[in-house]
Amino acid sequence: MSQDIIDLLKVLVATLLVFAASTLVMLYVIYLLSQYGADLPMIGAVPLSVPPEMVPLLAQNQILPTLAAVHVTATGLALLLTSHTIDMALLITSKAVAVVITALLGFVGGHMIYLQLSEAVAIKLAPLTPVAIALVAFLVLSSILSVPSLRQLGRMRFVAAAAAIIMGPLLLVWL
Repeated sequence: MSQDIIDLLKVLVATLLVFAASTLVMLYVIYLLSQYGADLPMIGAVPLSVPPEMVPLLAQNQILPTLAAVHVTATGLALLLTSHTIDMALLITSKAVAVVITALLGFVGGHMIYLQLSEAVAIKLAPLTPVAIALVAFLVLSSILSVPSLRQLGRMRFVAAAAAIIMGPLLLVWL
């Protein structure tokens, strides 16, 4: 495993933990403010509600598979061109999306822990399967199937480009 992948994994773990802990603290502060601060002028005017509706919204969102499909197509197009800037843009995008997905998973994890601690709601991970698959897809797109990695195939990169250009729309239909 390269140092670049190890560094990305460290960032993802740190992001997951920070967002889970921050969500947990945020929800408890909301709870405390709604219980004990409702009479305060500024706090009483703010609608304080926990965001349980956001968890299914995040899990059922089709933007992540759509973004992955477009990224695969863009990878194919980038392989046909010779541009270090485009290569780096796609690599940075795949890593950034992986970090954002991890932050969303951290939020959901913190929210699930809050619900478990405060309301004894069972933790259900099944709705998060599409988000986890999207995370794995973007990790693969930022490592094994990144444009710089595929450029090492020499002239076979054109075959990989054609496959990626065809695979992008198919992924959009399948996902």
